[in-house]
Amino acid sequence: MKWLRRITLILGTAFGLGALGAWWVIQRQLPDGAVPLIHGLANRVQVSFDGRGVPTIRAGSFPDAFRVQGYLAARERMFQMELQRRAADGLLSELIGPATLPLDRTHRVYGFHQAADAALPQLPEDERDALEAFSDGVNAFIQSHPDRWGLEFQLLGTKPRPWTPADCLKGLLLMHEDLSSTWRAELRNEALKALPENQRRALQPVATDWDQLLIPDVEPPKLDAELLFQAQPLLKIAMLPGAPKDVLGLSEMAGERDPSIGSNAWVVGGSRTLSGKPMLVNDPHLGLASPGIWLPLRIEIGERFVEGVALPFLPGVTLGRNEAIAWGFTNLGTDVQDLYRENPIGERIEDIPVKGRASERFRVPIGVHGPQVRPGYSLKWAALDPANLRMGMTKLIRATDWNSFNAACDGFLGPAQNIVYADAEGHIGYRATGLIPIRKKGDDGSLPVDGTDPGNDWQGFVSQAEMPRVLDPEKGYLVTANQRILGNGFPYPVATRWASPVRAKRIAELIEAAGKLDHAGAERIQLDVASPEHREFMKLASPLLGAGWQSRFQGWDAVADAGSRKFLEAERLKKNFREQLLNRVLRGTGWDADSFNSDTGDALLREALKEGQDAWTRAGLGDRQEVLLEAARQTKQQMGKGPKTWGESNRLDIRHPVGRAGGILSWVFNPPRVIQSGANHTVRVAKPDFGQSMRFITDWGDPDATTLVIPLGVSGHLGSGHRHDQMKDWLKGDPSGQRTRLKQDERGAGLLFPN
Repeated sequence: MKWLRRITLILGTAFGLGALGAWWVIQRQLPDGAVPLIHGLANRVQVSFDGRGVPTIRAGSFPDAFRVQGYLAARERMFQMELQRRAADGLLSELIGPATLPLDRTHRVYGFHQAADAALPQLPEDERDALEAFSDGVNAFIQSHPDRWGLEFQLLGTKPRPWTPADCLKGLLLMHEDLSSTWRAELRNEALKALPENQRRALQPVATDWDQLLIPDVEPPKLDAELLFQAQPLLKIAMLPGAPKDVLGLSEMAGERDPSIGSNAWVVGGSRTLSGKPMLVNDPHLGLASPGIWLPLRIEIGERFVEGVALPFLPGVTLGRNEAIAWGFTNLGTDVQDLYRENPIGERIEDIPVKGRASERFRVPIGVHGPQVRPGYSLKWAALDPANLRMGMTKLIRATDWNSFNAACDGFLGPAQNIVYADAEGHIGYRATGLIPIRKKGDDGSLPVDGTDPGNDWQGFVSQAEMPRVLDPEKGYLVTANQRILGNGFPYPVATRWASPVRAKRIAELIEAAGKLDHAGAERIQLDVASPEHREFMKLASPLLGAGWQSRFQGWDAVADAGSRKFLEAERLKKNFREQLLNRVLRGTGWDADSFNSDTGDALLREALKEGQDAWTRAGLGDRQEVLLEAARQTKQQMGKGPKTWGESNRLDIRHPVGRAGGILSWVFNPPRVIQSGANHTVRVAKPDFGQSMRFITDWGDPDATTLVIPLGVSGHLGSGHRHDQMKDWLKGDPSGQRTRLKQDERGAGLLFPN
């Protein structure tokens, strides 16, 4: 017994010492109050923090504010910034090992490193100065805090190299990649071009019966989903010999961004608000990770200010407001990538260092139009032209009215965005930004073209003066949610794929039903989790499935509540029916439903259920009833095992890069896996690792009550009280009477940066 007690004591002491040591290491990495000299700082800068750790920077000029912003970004997110820089440079494998080689190869093929370096000298002077100031602040943190850059650096045995202005542009290139990658879809379209036009358009619809346009159609387009039932039967064809699946890289395409989910940004004029002043609401939907993509902050320059969220690698505020205007973004989705079939004219040699093994060397063939992403296919991408790599934010944060706002938007060259606008004077507006290539007549950019024919080259871009815009619409509101927003009244093809219009349709319906909106009403719309697509699908499907289904779903509200069993059942039925239908459409092509992610939306499913058996027979789709019953049988089997409620099947699964290794690191670094409400096509988009990357509401009737919440928190440091402190409010909504005021009482010790 003595030996047992001694062993227990020894083990307990060892565990206690280990825990104490781990606690000391973690605490040592947390931000401290040390304030270094920052190169180039002209005047003293004061920083204070609110209860959530959100900083307010008070400076004499924007360049000074950007220097301190760079310091604060590195102070909280240095490891995140280091990973982003390495990802763009194709150097993740040097740090992590072979697992990241596919991503490194992709970015080496694109040549992000070369593009950023070449773009820097071509930037407008004010943008280049802003990047240099921001970099000065980042480097002040790196130099003044040796071995205190973050616990992750200690675990991986590395340290950050000095930050450069080009590193900021590399982060911007990653955003371009996330928001404007379409070339893989061109390969798929080429492989399917032997299908009849009606089938191709039905599989990848552009126009639907739920469209919500800001620039109207001159001529009503044919509804693509209907075409499948209006022409010849499906053909039994073989896949094109020139585009086998292994060449297309379907494993990569499976990870392609689902265009049917995206962001929401909308504005309502004073005629529709209780305050009588405009209101702007924005919740961009992006991939969720730990730490999150946004850093909230406020900058004050004398009587002027700007507040909102910034990207950790860029100076200024990306989304938010100043004392005169507010703005919000959703992705426009322009097609700025084209593939050209051509022979290479040169090559680039790339060496990727790999942790734990020899470096990998490979050749990147270069064609006339750009790097070859597949043998014989060169990629022309607007973002890879150094002349097009611009920030545009330094002018936007200084804009004070509609005219200066549009002048700033002229310099925002991408990724192309829908920007909604509201100002203190009572105006609301919309502006499309970015670059729209001008192609030859009849070329919409959806297919690869012959690179040896000069007629296939781009003829420049649509001028910024021609970019669509709307000011003070008669109906009193504007809604953007990645839907087809530019009808054929706009003379240039913009995109060949759009998100489902269901979120925009739902937001518009809720605005119309609200009467006079206030802040709380706007937040209820942001948090809405009813799915009109599921409601319509079950309304059409349940009568065909028998009395049991019909009675269960009679009058169903289609709310994607975490505790709902019905929503899980409806989602599985819809998914199974879609799979059954698409596999019949694609029969004989060598493709299947999984090849299309969810980019067909639900328009085809609704049309298929509305059409009678005669139409199904004409289209060669077989027995409609049997297809739906088979989907129901699959659903019944699935409901008998695994999660029983929607929230259990849709748990939040946000991961930290180190936590992806699994085991105890997953437990230590990853946030809790909690149940959540919301779904793909609800206003509140909610997937395990994708959703509202922030929520922002500003009402010009009470601008100081502007609210902003992010999924996790300001800090990326393990052990910080601000690492996950916003998660509860992000999940549930800000508590009434305790709103997140960006300009609120300041708490905790501030910082004073000397010049």
